[in-house]
Amino acid sequence: MRRNFRLILKWVFVVGIVVLLFKKCCDSSVDIILTSTKSSIGKIEEKNFDRNYEDSLIAWAVDGQYSNNEKLKMVNFKERSDLQLIGAQIIFRHGARTPYVLLPSLEEVIYSKEHIESYVPSKWNTKLITKIGDNIVSKEKILSANDIKTDGVDKLKSVADINVRKGQLTAIGEKQLFRLGRLIRSQLIDDDNSNNGLLPETYDPTYVYCRSTYMDRTISSARSFLAGLFSSVKTNNQIQANGSFEIEVHHFPDEDMFPNPKIYPILKKCHTVASLYTSLNDNHQLKKARQALLNRIGLTSSHSGIIELYDDIVSRLAHNFSVPKDILKLTEDFEVMSAREFVYRATNIDFNLFIRSTCGPLLYLLRENFNSILKNYLEQKDMNIKKSYHKLFIYSGHDSTLIPLAMAFEIFNMRWPKYGAYIFIKYFISKTDPNETYVTVNFAGDLQILPNCHDYYCPYSTFLKNLENRFDKPKIATHS
Repeated sequence: MRRNFRLILKWVFVVGIVVLLFKKCCDSSVDIILTSTKSSIGKIEEKNFDRNYEDSLIAWAVDGQYSNNEKLKMVNFKERSDLQLIGAQIIFRHGARTPYVLLPSLEEVIYSKEHIESYVPSKWNTKLITKIGDNIVSKEKILSANDIKTDGVDKLKSVADINVRKGQLTAIGEKQLFRLGRLIRSQLIDDDNSNNGLLPETYDPTYVYCRSTYMDRTISSARSFLAGLFSSVKTNNQIQANGSFEIEVHHFPDEDMFPNPKIYPILKKCHTVASLYTSLNDNHQLKKARQALLNRIGLTSSHSGIIELYDDIVSRLAHNFSVPKDILKLTEDFEVMSAREFVYRATNIDFNLFIRSTCGPLLYLLRENFNSILKNYLEQKDMNIKKSYHKLFIYSGHDSTLIPLAMAFEIFNMRWPKYGAYIFIKYFISKTDPNETYVTVNFAGDLQILPNCHDYYCPYSTFLKNLENRFDKPKIATHS
C-alpha cells in the first residue's frame, strides 16, 4: 500500500515537472514569436514611414493629390533656454536674375542701369579660393560656367552702354540676398555687445566658410549675403571686414552642388521634357497647362517644360515688368506645377538614389561640418582656451540645389523655390549634457518639424538617422 502511494507521488511529481517545463517552453516560444513579430512590425512601420513621404510626393507629382497628412504642426515656437547655439549652416538660391528662356510673342523687356548696376550696400571685394576636389589650385586650372558656356547669342535688350545677358544677377537680386544676410545676422551676431552671439561683428574667414558654384550670379549672391551679414544700422550700414570676402569655387564641370549627370550618369535616366510629356495622356493637368501656354504664345511644339516656360514670367515679375493678364491667368498655378514637373521628371529612378545623386555630397558635407563644429567646441571647452574655427557654413547655389535638399529632409513645400529661398540649419548643444545635440531647420522662413521629431528641436542623432541612406561622399576630381 505504502509502496503504491510512493509510486503515485513519484508520478505526480514527474508529471508536474513535465507540465512546468512544457509551459515554460511554450511561453518562451510565444515570447520569441512576439518579439520577432514586433521587430518585423517595427521594421515594416519604419519602412512604411520612409516610403510614405516618397509615395505621397510622387503621387502628388502624378495626380496633384498629396495624401501624407501626418506632419506635425505647432502654433508657437518656444526657445529652449537649456540649449546653446554652437554652429549653423545655410544653403540658398541666388537672387533675382534675367531669364534664360524668352517667351515668343511677348515683347522683350529693356533693362536699365538701375536693374543691372550693383546694389551699392552689397559692394565689397571678393577673393576666390579655386579648388579641384580638396586641392587648392590656380585659377587657370579650373573652368567657370562662363568658360564652358555653349549657348548661342544670350545678349538681352538694354539701354545704351549696358551689357545684359541671360541668367545675369540684377541689383534686385543682390538686394534680396543682402536682406537675407541681415535677417541671419539678427540670429547669429550680437549687436548689444553682450558676447552672446555665435559670430564676431567683423568678418573673419576663420569663423565663416563660404562656397559658391562657379557662376557669376551665385558668387555675387554670396558676396551680397556676406555684406548684409556683416553690416548693420549700428555701423551706419558699413561693412565690417578686415579683408576681402573669401568664397570657395570648384571646377564647374565637376560641380556637385546641383544635379550633374557628368558626376552621376544615372541622372541621364531621369525623364527629359520630351519623354515626360510623351508619356502623359492629353487630359493630364501638367500637359494641359503646358499646352495652353504654348497655344497662347503661338508654338505648336517646344523643347521647354513648364519650368523653362515659367522662367521669363517669374523674372519679369521680380523686376516689375508687365505681363499680359491672360498669360498671368494661364500660369497662376505654375509655381506648383513647376515643382510637380521637377519631381515627376526626377523620380522615375529610385527616390533615394535620386537624392544621393543630386545632394548626397552636400548632405555629406553638412554632416562633416556639424561634426567639426562639435569637436572644436568640446575641445575649446575642455581645455578652457579660445579656438578659431568655422562656426557658420554658407553655400550659394540654385533652385535645383534646394529642391533635392528639401526632399531629402522631407520638408519640400511643393512650390518652386523663389529667388533667395534658403534652408537654414542651427546646431545646439545641451548646457548640462554634451552628448545631447539638436538641430532646427528653417525652410524659406518657416520652421520645420522633421520626421520622427516631436517639435522644432530635432535630436541630431534622429536628424542623421533620417538621412542615413542619402549621404554620398564627394567625388575627388583628378584634373591636371
